[in-house]
Amino acid sequence: MHAIEVYNLSYSYPDGTHALTDVNLTVEEGKKTAILGPNGSGKSTLFYHLNGIFLPQKGEVIIKGESITKKNLDWIRSKVGLVFQDPDDQLFAPTVWDDIIFGPGNLGLNYDEIRMRGEQALMMLGISELKDKNPDNLSGGEKKKAAIAGILAMEPDILVFDEPTAGLDPKSTSEIVEIMDELASDGRTIIISTHDVDLASTWADEIFLLNRGRVYASGNPAEIFTDEERIKTAKLKSPIIVRTHREFEAHGIYRKVNRIPLRVLDLVENLNGSKKRESGEIWVVRIPGMKEGGVDAVDPDRLKEVFELNPDKTGAMGTSAKECAKMLGIECDFESDVIDSAISEAIRGGNVLVFASGGMSDLVSRRVEEYNRKSGKTIRWERLI
Repeated sequence: MHAIEVYNLSYSYPDGTHALTDVNLTVEEGKKTAILGPNGSGKSTLFYHLNGIFLPQKGEVIIKGESITKKNLDWIRSKVGLVFQDPDDQLFAPTVWDDIIFGPGNLGLNYDEIRMRGEQALMMLGISELKDKNPDNLSGGEKKKAAIAGILAMEPDILVFDEPTAGLDPKSTSEIVEIMDELASDGRTIIISTHDVDLASTWADEIFLLNRGRVYASGNPAEIFTDEERIKTAKLKSPIIVRTHREFEAHGIYRKVNRIPLRVLDLVENLNGSKKRESGEIWVVRIPGMKEGGVDAVDPDRLKEVFELNPDKTGAMGTSAKECAKMLGIECDFESDVIDSAISEAIRGGNVLVFASGGMSDLVSRRVEEYNRKSGKTIRWERLI
């Protein structure tokens, strides 16, 4: 079953502004999808239709096989959680805790269930210490996490993030992207809107290019960013890695290649693809996610044995993984862009130990295998727990 289907969706504001015109798109369950377009392209208007804030003036929006109507809005909003671009539009309660449990409290759950959902959301976002804070006193990144926690407490199958990294500093941006990856690794469908081509090109499985309220193109990142003219038509720039690649080609720094690089590692391979060197290994330690018990579900003695392997570098992906590293007194070398950093270190001959929360351990193995396939190299990896 598709997670979301949009057919011939059109919408105009009362002042006559045509925000959406015959939009058609399908989002697959469990995929990471980016709606990419410049400001004013209709991204937010589209997202307001995905959980019934706006109802279609023309066309249809279908969620998990059910067409959105006035009669099923409660069900739709239990399935689709929308995180607004500005968290101040979402946070209204006097404390973070009150905000997080507001949604579950409206579902008719008993207090124990409400409290459990709230605590799990706080732990997954790593903001338990903010529980009693007034949202007005939080930083931009903390507000964003608190808004996400409130949506997570509703336990939706589909999470929709409107410009999730807008206004955030680089550290907070990396943290939000990692949170989205962790949610996706747990089997959730994640959809973001963004005008950040660098984010869309490295994060998404599928991209829909939106401009002036219309879908111009769709495809995987390589398909989208291979066509430079199409990107210009949509009033966007190519990702910085793609632009650098084209400059290298134009100046004869390396021969023309068929594969457009979307990551720094791909760009390096185009420069040094012929060099052979002995690679290190990546050791993956899976730490149970919060719903599986987190760090409490792992034997600490076994973890200490793992660390005695004496890696050259360490990394942690996900809340429970970072908590585990902290419990062991490990100061990780990589806490953002962990997979690419680990592969880069392994290319140089170093051994890397990566703690990964839940399904993020599978993401490590998939990305390493993908790199091996594309580069022709053999970075060895092993799951230790």
